[in-house]
Amino acid sequence: MKVKICKEVGCNNLIQIDKTYCDRHKKEKRTPFQNAVRTNENLYNTSQWRRLRKKILKDQPYCVKCGINEQLEAHHKTPPRGNEELFFDENNLIILCRSCHRTATAKEIKNRRTPSPM
Repeated sequence: MKVKICKEVGCNNLIQIDKTYCDRHKKEKRTPFQNAVRTNENLYNTSQWRRLRKKILKDQPYCVKCGINEQLEAHHKTPPRGNEELFFDENNLIILCRSCHRTATAKEIKNRRTPSPM
């Protein structure tokens, strides 16, 4: 039986391929990161990004957090948030598996929402 990871951010429970969430996170229909705003959305569709992503994946064919070599994604260490130079900076990219990438993104979102102490 094929399985995949629950879509809930930070959850690593395995579920059947035809499901979206594990029993713990199953709720009414929803979309993960439905309120997320990607300021660089248009840059992900460029040939420059596809070439850079391909190069990074070739140079680093495993997740830097957990070491697996499946479902790999490029992750910006520092979110570029509109900065095109930072977006395409090879030194700002690491490879994470889908699960670790979701966890890292969730932490970034949480940190943006939590005001820093004065």
